[in-house]
Amino acid sequence: MTAAIWLGRALFALVWGAMLANLVWPFPGKGYALFLILLLILVAVHLLQLLMFRTVYASQLQWRSGDSWQIIAFGVVGWMAILQAQPQRQNGR
Repeated sequence: MTAAIWLGRALFALVWGAMLANLVWPFPGKGYALFLILLLILVAVHLLQLLMFRTVYASQLQWRSGDSWQIIAFGVVGWMAILQAQPQRQNGR
C-alpha cells in the first residue's frame, strides 16, 4: 500500500505541475482554457473531499495540521496516507 500511495503522490505531482505550468507559461490555443478549467475542477473536488472527510471522520481519526493540505494536494491518495498512518499515531499518543 505504501508504494501505491507514493505512486499516487508522484502522479498528482505531475498533474499539479502541468496545471501550474499552464498558469506560468500558458499553453497555446485552447489548451490554456482547458487546463485552467481542469485546475478549477481539481481544486473544487479536493476541497469537497476535504469537507466530506473532515465532517464525517473528524471525531474518529487523529488529525494533524498537515492532513488537510495532504487531502487538498493529493485527494483520495492523501486520504489513504492518513488512514495508513493512524495506527502509528494512536500508538504514539
